[in-house]
Order: sequence, then structure tokens, then C-alpha cells
Amino acid sequence: MTEITARAHTLAAGISGGPTVVLIHGLESTWSSWLPIAVELDPNWRLVALELPWRPGNDYRWRHRNPGDWLGDSLEALDVRPDLLVAHSFGANATLELLCARDPRINSPVALICPLYRLPRHAVTWQMFDRARDLFFEHMRQGLRARLGLRSGTLDPDVLDVMVDVAIDRVGPMGFLTAFQQMAASTYLELGRIGTPTLLIAGGADPSLLPEAARRIAQSIPACDLVMTESHDHFCYVRHPAEVAAAVSAFAASAMIPTHPVRELQ
Repeated sequence: MTEITARAHTLAAGISGGPTVVLIHGLESTWSSWLPIAVELDPNWRLVALELPWRPGNDYRWRHRNPGDWLGDSLEALDVRPDLLVAHSFGANATLELLCARDPRINSPVALICPLYRLPRHAVTWQMFDRARDLFFEHMRQGLRARLGLRSGTLDPDVLDVMVDVAIDRVGPMGFLTAFQQMAASTYLELGRIGTPTLLIAGGADPSLLPEAARRIAQSIPACDLVMTESHDHFCYVRHPAEVAAAVSAFAASAMIPTHPVRELQ
């Protein structure tokens, strides 16, 4: 069995006294997934990427605790309070869990990239379960392609299919069930309790966060900006790091100004 640990990796030292930005990865992703966007962010920022128990190769024993608890402990272990959190997918849901509970370990602005969300009108059914499983497999494929970057275009399609099959077998049913549970429970998040400035980054090509769902999240959080790019997908922060970094940087510059109505930024 693998050891259940959480570590922090410094991607950029920043300047003395400068802001600290903490990056939170998604399920079956890793701290190194933030490297493409790290080079696009302000060099004055100290960038710290967490390596959380839901990284690749884990055996899912960590599921005996809520993801938010693992994240909260990791934030508490840092040597400084973050000035900004940036979280993707499953990691964004763990962040929302702490925000909705008004956990004191998060008191900074947050940027959420493509969280998992179920609209209240969508009942949890076997049909939804089957669709979600197919979507999970497709996410595994797209995540692999995003990590490979330009190399994915040079691979034989059959080779890529084998790589995806190996990854799906490695993750196993526990990985899918963990993601499904997080998505199914997301509709009960008390988003109106969130008291920190929030940025929601979503993509029109992300089937796990439909535009309607993204707008509902943004409308439910008291101080939330929404950036919706039609061509972006679930892994936009890897595929389009410059564009996502620009949105995060603009938000960081204005995060101290309350923004009560939703503003959909172009």
C-alpha cells in the first residue's frame, strides 16, 4: 500500500515579501501539471504546488476522510498563509468544501478551474451513473493528451488507446466512484456561505461543467467573477496556460475590490 502523504513543491521563489499563490491539482493529476501555467504567472509571486493524496498511483485509502480535510491540513502545514488559491477540478471541489464550511484555513481569494458540479434538477440515476463513467474515461484520455502536449499528435492512435486503457485499469473503479461521489454531492454545497472573492474559470467544451452549471455556481457565490471561454475544455490550464494565467492575474489584481454582482469577463 502507498503511503498517504501531502507535500508542497515550490515552482517559483518569487520576491521577498511577495504574495504566495498555492496551486491545487485535481484527481489523478499531479503538482507538476501546473508547470505550464507557472511560467506564465507573475515572476514576483511565490508559487507553491501541493501534492495531495489523490495524485496518480494512490490506492484511495485516503477516502476515509473528506478531501477538504486533507486540503485543510496541507494548507495549515505551509510556512505562510496563501494570498491566493488556484484549484482545478476535484481540487476545486475540495476547496469549495472548505469555503462553504467557512474553514479558517482558507481566508484568501480563490480561483476555481472547472470544478465538478451537478445541477439540482439532475437526479442521480443509473443513467447518470453510466454517462458519468463514460465521461470519466474520456477525461482520462483528454488528461493524458493534455499532459503529452504536442507529442500526442505524433503517436499512433492505437498506441494512445493502449496508454489510455492502462491508465484506466490503474485507476480502477475506486477512482471513478470517488469522482462520481464528489460530483453527485456538489449540488448540496452551500455556495452562498462563501465569503472570499472568487473567480470561476470554465470552458464551453467541458462536458463536466456545462455553461448553465458554471453560471449557477457564479450566481450562487456572493462575490464571484466568471470567465467562460467557449473553446476551452476541462484541461484548459494545461492546453491554454497563457490565457488562463491572464484571467488569474487580472482577478488577483482586483481581488481586494468587492464584486457582489456576477461579472462574466470576456
